[in-house]
Amino acid sequence: MKGLGIFAIVVGIGWMIFALSMDVSVSTGMGRVNNLGLMADRQLHTIVGGMIALAGLIMLLFGGKVSVSPASIPAQTDTRPCPLCAETIKNAAIKCRHCGADIQQATRSIPATGWTVRIPCRPGMEFDATQKIVSDEGLTCEHPDGAVVVIGPYEEKKDAVEVLKKIRENHSIFGELSYKG
Repeated sequence: MKGLGIFAIVVGIGWMIFALSMDVSVSTGMGRVNNLGLMADRQLHTIVGGMIALAGLIMLLFGGKVSVSPASIPAQTDTRPCPLCAETIKNAAIKCRHCGADIQQATRSIPATGWTVRIPCRPGMEFDATQKIVSDEGLTCEHPDGAVVVIGPYEEKKDAVEVLKKIRENHSIFGELSYKG
């Protein structure tokens, strides 16, 4: 943002210099006289250049790089919807803080040894839709946990890579390879 601010200041100052150097007089039979239309054009161009320079100065002073800390991003993989009220709750919760229902704690199961394709997704509709796509493709979905659809395990890495390519090409779903030995 600061680079854009510097650019706007330079353009605005250049525009004002151009405007102030405009000739606003016209020649007549008795010499040169000021033309009101050209004077209005010079005034307009000076104002536009000044506004661009002012906008650049504001961008330079107040603009900065936006940094997002990992603490400010909520962990989507540590939550799930409540089975009764569908509000977001922690996986470790045994009582819903929204509706007060007693629920079972969600457990994360890691598949047996081998290569897996892990597709992180939001709990609820996105997870269900992704799991349906995986089952419609005829792929084995091991131990779904509500936040990550795990396909596999496969003994060979190339098999897991092929599944990852197939899911990406056919459904534009991106995942990652994982190995547990």
